Amino acid sequence: MKMSRYVTPKIDVKELLFVSEEKSDIKCGKCNELMNYTVFYKDKESYDFLVCKDCEIYLQRVIDEDD
Repeated sequence: MKMSRYVTPKIDVKELLFVSEEKSDIKCGKCNELMNYTVFYKDKESYDFLVCKDCEIYLQRVIDEDD
């Protein structure tokens, strides 16, 4: 079973190429505003983030595969 969760990014977001962005239904834990679901790209891989631009918070989505 695949489960996704959001963690502090292990990759520098400034090195990634912006692809797309849309509002999520998840609120920032700091300012309580809706975060953006944002996709970045680098080296033939895409990276999904929840982003709060006001607080400059980036949370990277990782997928855990349960055996």
